[in-house]
Amino acid sequence: MPGHGLQARGIAREQKMIYAGMTLFLEQGYERTTTAQIARKAGMSPASFFAAFENKEALLAAILDPVIAEYRNMCSGLAKREEDDPGTAEDNERLMMEYLSAHRAEVIILMEKSGGSRYEGFRKQVDAQMQAAFTSYFTKFMGKSPDPELIRILVAMRLCGYMELVKGDYTVKERVRLAKDIGIHADAGTISLIKYLKEDSEAYRR
Repeated sequence: MPGHGLQARGIAREQKMIYAGMTLFLEQGYERTTTAQIARKAGMSPASFFAAFENKEALLAAILDPVIAEYRNMCSGLAKREEDDPGTAEDNERLMMEYLSAHRAEVIILMEKSGGSRYEGFRKQVDAQMQAAFTSYFTKFMGKSPDPELIRILVAMRLCGYMELVKGDYTVKERVRLAKDIGIHADAGTISLIKYLKEDSEAYRR
C-alpha cells in the first residue's frame, strides 16, 4: 500500500537523522553541530532534515527523551526495591550499569555534550539528587546533618567515577565488575567516614 511505503521511508529518514545527529553530538557537542552537518552526515538534504524534525533540539529530544524516561523509571523502581530489601543493592548496581552501558552515547551527550539545549542542566539535577540522597544517608547514621561541602565533593567524586566507567573502553562485564569494586570501596569509606565524624563531633562536645 502506498501509504505504508511513505510511512516506512519517513521512519527510515528519521532513523538516519537520529544516527547522524547522535554521532555529531557525541563528537563535537550539541552547540557546535548544525542541521546542515546532520543532513550531510545522513546523506540527505537540509530540506530532508526539516521534513523529519522541526529543529535541532527536536532531534536531540528524539535521542534523549526515551533514555531519560527509562532512567527515571529504573531509578524509582530500584530505589523502592532496595528500600524493601537492602540486600538487592549489588544487583541494582549491576542493572544500572548494564543500562548505562547499553546507552553510552546518549548518556555522554546528556551529561557532557548538551550545552546550549534545554538538557544542559540535567547533570546538575542528577548531582542535586545524589547530594540529597547522600545527605539523607549521612544524617540517618550520624544523627545530624553533614557538612554540605563535604557532601558536594563526595558526590562529585562518585559521579566522576561513573562517567569514567561509561566513557571508558570497557566491556559491559568489565564495567559491572569495576562498578562493584568502586561500590565496595565507597561503602567501606562511607562507614569509616561516618564513624570518624561521629567520634570527632563527640570529642568536640566534651
